[in-house]
Amino acid sequence: MDNEVSAQIETIELAMIKTSVFGFDPAILSILDNVEVSQQEIENFKSRLGPNVCAFLFGIANSAYHGGLKMGSVQHFYDAVNRLGMQYTKALIVQFALHSMAKECQKTEVIFAKNFASSLVGKIMAHGMGFKEEEARKVELACLLSGIGVLMMTLYRNHSSTGDVVLSDEFIEHYHVYLTDRMLQRFQLPDYIRQMLMFNGFSLDRMDISLQSVVPLAIAAVDWSFRTMNNKLVIRSQYTSMEDRLTPSLAGIIEEKFAAAGLKQYLIVITTPAIGSKYMHRNL
Repeated sequence: MDNEVSAQIETIELAMIKTSVFGFDPAILSILDNVEVSQQEIENFKSRLGPNVCAFLFGIANSAYHGGLKMGSVQHFYDAVNRLGMQYTKALIVQFALHSMAKECQKTEVIFAKNFASSLVGKIMAHGMGFKEEEARKVELACLLSGIGVLMMTLYRNHSSTGDVVLSDEFIEHYHVYLTDRMLQRFQLPDYIRQMLMFNGFSLDRMDISLQSVVPLAIAAVDWSFRTMNNKLVIRSQYTSMEDRLTPSLAGIIEEKFAAAGLKQYLIVITTPAIGSKYMHRNL
């Protein structure tokens, strides 16, 4: 990447991290990096984010499951953050702030929807491949943030572009990953996310697929569905019988999460009759 391109990416970054874009000072997110932050500090943090961001976080937290059982509603912001995790909360805040702008344009909202879909698909794939919950959460977080550079560049082109920086589709396709990398560093997100997103190849462990490779597989699966199914994640699943109502299918959980994120128009669930099956799943 030459100096001119680097300067263009820096210009985009500085334009897109302003308080006027996020609706709050993004510097306050550093509060979530403090492992000793108190409950009261977390509750006070809520008022600095604004009601829309908080409502979004509560919606996602309240759609969480432990196995097949819904975890129930949380009443306090501190409990919502604990349930989601500090770094996942931070990522959701950044994504939702940009999503608020993305709603004005279908193209940018589709990018947000694909990131969200990839995070759910990636976590399910990681579990299906035998990875532990902590590892599956890493895939979920990396997938959620995978398109942040594309989203920010597209928003910049729609709202803030000047004659000095004119972004083509080709420019965004080739260089979005560098802006993603800069944002991961700016918000002090875990290094494993950078490792997962900055490598373009297929990574293997000694005799198995590595956790890192689950991320591009999930992203590719979602991208294929959106490209071929009119910007929708299309999944097929069996009905859940009344006897199994306390253990819903993964498709049912995904459906609820899309609704909680305000993205239900980007999901189609095709159901088929169940044949005496029971459902088993991890935390979602």
